[in-house]
Amino acid sequence: MNIGFISLLGLSFIAIVPGDIKTRHTNLKCEIRDFSYVEVKICRLKVLGRGKIGATVNLKLLKLPIKAISVNFSVFKKLSGYHPFLFNVTVDLCHFLKHPNRFHVFYYFYGAMKPFMNMNHSCPLNVSILKTIHDFILKDFVLSDQMFSKIPVPVGSYMFLITFITENVVRGTITSYLDINVDN
Repeated sequence: MNIGFISLLGLSFIAIVPGDIKTRHTNLKCEIRDFSYVEVKICRLKVLGRGKIGATVNLKLLKLPIKAISVNFSVFKKLSGYHPFLFNVTVDLCHFLKHPNRFHVFYYFYGAMKPFMNMNHSCPLNVSILKTIHDFILKDFVLSDQMFSKIPVPVGSYMFLITFITENVVRGTITSYLDINVDN
């Protein structure tokens, strides 16, 4: 093994935060690649209280029915720019919603967002389903400090890149930036 890789791995474990973990959203960006397919109504961070920042995303789907949705979930860590870190997984969202696998890493992140969003039904997404839910909404999603207490995470700034793919075409991306224990 490369000695540089081993020393970098050792330094990253030294920077792991024991005990008290503080997280916060720092930025949120929504990018649409196909404006005839989806429209962004809201994509912003909002201060909900002292030290609480909530992410709100409201997407209106314009072309229905949607029979297959894939989600690519990537995590990047800021070093000298953002570099891939730990996860880059693609999930068939329709299959995942019907058969959630608690051993898949996406299950952990979906479980954290589920109480804040209205996407909790299986595919296909059609007009009759969307009459009741109207849009895809993630409202006031707050990063709780307990989310990262189970997983040892190095201190630093991170970027989560969520890419939505339907019919093998990238429709849009949501980029969320967050800090873990940077102020402490």
